[in-house]
Amino acid sequence: MTPRLLLFDLDGTLLGPTRSVSEENARALQRAMDLGIRVGFATGRSLRSARPWIEELDPTGPLILFNGGMVWDLATERPLLERRLPRADALAALEVVAELGVHANLYLGRAIAIGRSSQTAKTSEIKDGVPHTVVGDLVAHLDQQDSDPFKILCIDESGGIEALADRLGPVLSCGSVLVNSEPSYLEVLPPGVSKGAALSVVESHTGISQGEIIAFGDGLNDTELLEQCGVGVAMGNAHPRLRECADVVIGSHETDAIAGFLAAQVG
Repeated sequence: MTPRLLLFDLDGTLLGPTRSVSEENARALQRAMDLGIRVGFATGRSLRSARPWIEELDPTGPLILFNGGMVWDLATERPLLERRLPRADALAALEVVAELGVHANLYLGRAIAIGRSSQTAKTSEIKDGVPHTVVGDLVAHLDQQDSDPFKILCIDESGGIEALADRLGPVLSCGSVLVNSEPSYLEVLPPGVSKGAALSVVESHTGISQGEIIAFGDGLNDTELLEQCGVGVAMGNAHPRLRECADVVIGSHETDAIAGFLAAQVG
């Protein structure tokens, strides 16, 4: 197929181990755009966190952010979709993670609030590229906010993500969803939110059907995206379950595999 839109997950997909885009992959994206093919991102990051690669690559397509909680139009610098966590689910989730001593990032507008500083927090802050604000009690902090959060990112490096999901699931009475975006990441997202679900907004805004989209990913949070677009491409380093549902598996994010794939598809 000749695509009209290419959507790229960032971490573990378009970004290499040092969170940079290889020169060859960057040139391949530019060649695609020169041919009139739109290029966008589909990431768990916020707009502020994705901004360095927006400035570097100058993508022409909409951006799916917060794992589908926001769709951003770069032409107008305005959201086409914005979904937030129900307050009750957010507070219940924060109470559980506080009880378990699990680190949590609370995404409020442009800010990321955390309970306390730690090595986990510092590593996450470097990855986000956005300063985190230490607020102490996250439950109390959220209670004082006028707006609901976009998402909560729980980071458990002890290997207890599945147990954490088992604890969080029953308390999300408003239907918020859980997604395992990286081995140590469990995200709490608004009801019905996923990268795949956001495709309907992209389609209605651009006039590009989902069948004319090629999407690239590596994590379980990319599953719906790859399943619902025209061609779903999993990286070689992708989660085994994502590789199983993808139409194509290419090389890892440490290589120029994206450039090689696009050369065969679009020239």
